[in-house]
Amino acid sequence: MTIIERLEKHKQLEPSKVALVIDNKEYTYGELYDAIQSIDMDNTSGIIHITVHKANSKGVVTLIQRQSFFEQLVQWLGGLYRGRCPMVCHNEMDMDYIDELTRVIETEGAPSLAEFGVLTSGTTGRPKPLWRSEASWRDFFDIQNDIFHINKATKIFLQGSFSFTGVSNMVIAVLWAGGTVVTTSSLRPTKWIPLIETYNINHIYALPTKLRLLVRHCKSSLASIEYIIAGSQVLDCQLMEQLQQICPNMEFILYYGASELNYITYCTDEEWLERKGTVGRPFPTVQIAANDGVIYVTTKYHIEGIPDTYTVNDCGYIDSEGYLMFNGRQGDVVNKGGYKISIFSMESYLQSLQGVVEVAVIDITDVIRGEDFVVYMVLENDVELDEIIKTLHRERPSVEWPKDIIEIPILPLTECSKVDKRKLKEWYNKK
Repeated sequence: MTIIERLEKHKQLEPSKVALVIDNKEYTYGELYDAIQSIDMDNTSGIIHITVHKANSKGVVTLIQRQSFFEQLVQWLGGLYRGRCPMVCHNEMDMDYIDELTRVIETEGAPSLAEFGVLTSGTTGRPKPLWRSEASWRDFFDIQNDIFHINKATKIFLQGSFSFTGVSNMVIAVLWAGGTVVTTSSLRPTKWIPLIETYNINHIYALPTKLRLLVRHCKSSLASIEYIIAGSQVLDCQLMEQLQQICPNMEFILYYGASELNYITYCTDEEWLERKGTVGRPFPTVQIAANDGVIYVTTKYHIEGIPDTYTVNDCGYIDSEGYLMFNGRQGDVVNKGGYKISIFSMESYLQSLQGVVEVAVIDITDVIRGEDFVVYMVLENDVELDEIIKTLHRERPSVEWPKDIIEIPILPLTECSKVDKRKLKEWYNKK
């Protein structure tokens, strides 16, 4: 059964059930399916049809340039239904990059088996297109939904553009199960909390950056939350404790995944607390191995054009009980006069310090050492930066002291909810 056929089945069985809520605007399964059926892909603004010139490639790729979550979702599903190989552009992409992306697609094409495209988050450079068959998501939905406890009773809150692979995959997986997705265009947690309370949300899907915003602004208990599903960005015990306080009935599920490979490993909060640095054990049907400190994943639920065993150049090792211990991305290292410092490890250490709310490390060029690093940090209101610096100097060797530590009120985020390190580098270079 295809994704569209599944949505049609939901319409037939429960046409009045709410499928989607966007800023208090409700859409039933009947309305969602009818919108998919009625959209005119050839005469709708914000849609570019790219004719591919490369042989043995998909003939047409459809780029969707809409800011509205509902339009992004419906046009993507409409393109999938009509075999147009749809791809949703990130909201922050300018026309110069869209023109560049169009030229790349025209020249390089998309694999003939591709049925839609996704874009990487672009945190370290230009977002790049990846190509997928529908089955590479669809056939894994029941597996991931079982791990995440997602079913027709699920009411999940998430925030972010549908163009972000994590968001789009989760949205379609919940709709596949017949659940309800609740979202908002607002980046303000004061807008999220009323939606969570009004719709009796039982699941939250968010990266730690968004969860930190939530705990900073939430003044009441969110007792309806049963599960929080979070990606494996830098996590810390303080955030976990704060989440347990505001969501006393929740179970935390941490996952590790990649746009190229889908979900890879997962663990509960108890497992994470017992094994600091773990991102869990493999999802069913997925296998992992670590060769020379590099993580290799074997799965059939991957993008087109890569083998079943593949690496995205993340580093780590597997402990004696089969848990993957994550050490960051290969090459994400500062070579400070021959002394190598892992950016991931440094961020994890700094994030663990009492009073540190959020932290980001950027690498910079240094005329003496070749490379060095700078730290941007958000602190709790009653914490002085000098105290953090004293702790750092006491606990770490001098070669691991940053060139500068800059306190800011909030870290800039990309629309994919990741720290925007390109912007931080721009800020630092303008100093």
